[in-house]
Amino acid sequence: MALVQTVLHLYFDYDKIQRSLVRTGSGSSPKSLTDTAVKPVEQFKSQLPNIARNIGTISVVASFVGPVIYSLTVRNLAWRTSIFWARFFRYDIPATELSILPPYHYTLMFRSAVSGFLLLSLWRLSNLAFDIYVAQEPLKRGQPISQDTRDPNGVLINGLQSKKLLVKTFAYWELAQISQNFPDRRVLILRDIDRAGGSTWGQISSACLQTIQGVNSRINGYGQPPPQQQAQSRPQEVQSLPRIGTPLKEGQVMMNPPPPSSRREMVETKVGTFAKSIGNNPPSNYGNPLGFGPKQQQYLEAARNKLLTPEQQQAITPAHVQSQFNTYMTRFLQSWFGQPFRQTFARRVQSIVFGQPFSEITLIIDAIESLTILATASIKEDSYGKVAKDIPLIMRTFIITYQTLQRFTSTLPVHWTDVQFSEDQRQTEDVLIVLSALRDGLQELVQAFGGFSTDLGIEAQDIRVAKAIAGMANE
Repeated sequence: MALVQTVLHLYFDYDKIQRSLVRTGSGSSPKSLTDTAVKPVEQFKSQLPNIARNIGTISVVASFVGPVIYSLTVRNLAWRTSIFWARFFRYDIPATELSILPPYHYTLMFRSAVSGFLLLSLWRLSNLAFDIYVAQEPLKRGQPISQDTRDPNGVLINGLQSKKLLVKTFAYWELAQISQNFPDRRVLILRDIDRAGGSTWGQISSACLQTIQGVNSRINGYGQPPPQQQAQSRPQEVQSLPRIGTPLKEGQVMMNPPPPSSRREMVETKVGTFAKSIGNNPPSNYGNPLGFGPKQQQYLEAARNKLLTPEQQQAITPAHVQSQFNTYMTRFLQSWFGQPFRQTFARRVQSIVFGQPFSEITLIIDAIESLTILATASIKEDSYGKVAKDIPLIMRTFIITYQTLQRFTSTLPVHWTDVQFSEDQRQTEDVLIVLSALRDGLQELVQAFGGFSTDLGIEAQDIRVAKAIAGMANE
């Protein structure tokens, strides 16, 4: 049962934590957290029937399969082990044989069903409770968790710059919620300019842009050797080996050498003569590794024609063997057992674009949404004009990321193990979510700052490309 639960756990990815992505969209007012968040009790109730159904099904199957496996394998081993340890501790146990119990005895079936149900319930319900409570918003009494600290903006910046992925994930999530649902805290971020390391907006925008640009860096670095390998591949100074032979002769080198006068010179002369003879007279038949002569080759050819038919000879050729191997490998990959060995297009895009071993898609979405909302809100809330100078960089980063992501997904070659690939699978779900967030962000930025593009230093080409991406080319 543990093996079955492990396979199901990995196949259905029970460890995946579902987190709602609250997005405002173009022209819509920010949604409150109470409208989008679902209470843990409600989530638990909604998933409980499906989990109970799965647990009941596996328990019933285990009640029939478990007793057979127990009777054939575990029962004899458990009996011998128990007898050994009982006699080891000096218990007076008479020599008795293991009683014969049929596999489908009702007691075994009942115990298997009850034990399986309780064990599966413990696994599934504890995993469900963990996933639900970990995915709760980073709030405390309806306020961001950094609100009660002495330096809320400093704590938030430290979380955004943290090296730990879990801390960074909750920091970006908190930033997205602050941008969408807490205008007072948003104003505090935009007006906090006297801080070590730069203004709060400058440090937050830098962290968010670095997260978004990480998509471009991973795509551009795909297929490139790692930095350590590049450093090792650089030409290094070759150090000469110590001399192990006699130095080159000088003077009349064309004259015949004098006869060897010592045993060492005699050995050197014979070895050199043998090596020169091999180099000057290489073997003429490199395709004959066994060194058969022409007559032996004729005998082998005659024996092959006599023992094997032309079809059999064709079947053992390297090309035919390779073709048969490819056919069997394709059938294996198409089967259920070959699924773990497939490198599907969606899985490869997920690991390349969003990082590995853990995906950073939530960080990217939160960074895009936070920058968009903070930038558009700065028109009324930024008293010092710190945000305006960063609008061209934000818009250009969105454009480059959108174009790079689209170009990569349309040109990435399919792995040979992805035998069930079709062209409509190139736009994966996660990629579409990021593209949609970038498109909506560009649309809001163009609507908010398009009329001030000249004053803000936004290039006309960037405005045209942003309008084309956002579907506003005719406006």
